[in-house]
Amino acid sequence: MTVPNEQATSHWRAADVVVQIEPQFKRDEDSGAVRILKAANERTSLLEASSPPLKEEGEPPLPTLSEESYAIWNMGWLVSVTTFCRISLSTISTAYLGHLGSKELAASALASVWTNGVQMLIFGFAISVCTLCGQAYGAKNYALVGVWLQLALIFITLLSIPVMISFFYVDIVLRLVTNDLEVLMLADRYARYLVPTVLPQAIYCALRQYLQSQEIMTPPAIIGVASVCVALVTNYVFIYGCGPIPGLGFIGAPIAQSVSSIFQPVALVAYGFWYKGYHKKTWAGFDLAACMQWDRVRTFVSLAVGMTVNQALDEWVYNVISALAGSLGSVQLAANSVLFSLWGLIFGIYWGFGLPMQVRSANFLGANRPAAAKQTLYVSTLLGGLTTFICALLTYLFRKSIIGCFTKDPVVAEGINSTMPIFCVAVFLCGVHIIMSAVVEAMSLAAILVGITTVGSWVTMLPIAYLLGLVWKWGLHGLWWGAVYGEIVKVVLMVVTLWRIDWREMARRAVLQSECSVPAEPPSTPTPLPTLFSAASQRVHHRSREDTGRRRISYGTTTSPIA
Repeated sequence: MTVPNEQATSHWRAADVVVQIEPQFKRDEDSGAVRILKAANERTSLLEASSPPLKEEGEPPLPTLSEESYAIWNMGWLVSVTTFCRISLSTISTAYLGHLGSKELAASALASVWTNGVQMLIFGFAISVCTLCGQAYGAKNYALVGVWLQLALIFITLLSIPVMISFFYVDIVLRLVTNDLEVLMLADRYARYLVPTVLPQAIYCALRQYLQSQEIMTPPAIIGVASVCVALVTNYVFIYGCGPIPGLGFIGAPIAQSVSSIFQPVALVAYGFWYKGYHKKTWAGFDLAACMQWDRVRTFVSLAVGMTVNQALDEWVYNVISALAGSLGSVQLAANSVLFSLWGLIFGIYWGFGLPMQVRSANFLGANRPAAAKQTLYVSTLLGGLTTFICALLTYLFRKSIIGCFTKDPVVAEGINSTMPIFCVAVFLCGVHIIMSAVVEAMSLAAILVGITTVGSWVTMLPIAYLLGLVWKWGLHGLWWGAVYGEIVKVVLMVVTLWRIDWREMARRAVLQSECSVPAEPPSTPTPLPTLFSAASQRVHHRSREDTGRRRISYGTTTSPIA
């Protein structure tokens, strides 16, 4: 099928981007050309300090900085609402438990050390959807967008089974970090009642990333707000009761969280898919033969494993630090639980600029527009860094009011208050690092992310936190100083990586990963970076469908044969 080329216009709109990708071979032509292109791709440097100008003749003009800022902001506030509301579900439960007592708060925090940690093994497969679907959507391979979602749903369903089983054995693991039998018993019960949240949360994550990769941001935001309302009501009813219905106390919190977690994917499918039909352009129904093709499975698994390892390493180090806080006593553990809840809420705000950068960068790279992707990095980092700074500043200025929402225990409150300045510095640095890492995710460079996270989190952050917090007896302050130093290292490594990235090569790889073609160019010097999770070149598949009421977004015109 051939789609006519559009004329590039000088008047660029924030939601309309025009791109041209020139096909170099048809699907049924001699595979020798494909092998030559693959060989060139594999030998081309990922990082090259002095690249030629990115903009090529015939490429549409770049959006102005104000236009790009508007486009990112237009997406960013919706993403912030979505993420903030999603993270609020567990935070609402934490706030309710904090008013029951410090033991209950400490138990929920201890249970989360395990439950949140093992769930990272699933979420890595779900978040890969954003990168792969974003690249395929930018390349106009709409059928492939749906295929990536199908693969994600299959894998997260299978992986959820062992994760849910592990929730029944939390007490065995947590005995290693605390000998408080009462807290252990409560943590074990809390984790068991969280089992129903595992699969719904993973499915919701994949569906949300699928829509967001196409810049469809409104449905997840609406469902997010609704889920917060559900969480507020269910937590109150299940913990304290309502009228003649008695409350369940401590166990009511995980039950309420389970209800809210199940509500999210059900409501998103009902509103975004059945009612609005946002999926019609990129979803042709389940096709097991299409998604089980070996090249596609290999591409998906290689990226998903890398994303999973990176997410796990980044998340687990803070879970280990929380476990170290448990060895300092239940009061310190409760204080750290509140700080960690705040950490998640603030992440929900500044990630509003990280995800748009990931989505737009993936779209631009899939459309073979490296210069536009690079500009997105600059604008998003500036806006996201400013937002993170403001969030950290406001958290510090209103710290006493914020602490009062979580606990009335004066000892716990004082521990949080004294740690807050260090915490806010760590929040700012982490925000900058996370926002910049989004564009590396858009490039499918999972191996580089794993390296940066390993050095920053496990080589730097954890040893310093242990030394300062436990060996030198700095307590909670020492643990969070370790977080500060670790985030500094990650920011520095991320800046160096992005400074040296060969954007043209990243665009070529994104197009090939989306099963489209790009002009073959002479290879440059061999890559100095590991390519363990690099995707193999693919063939051309393009199917166009009519739009169905979504925002008009054009990432280019592509001429390709029918698959």
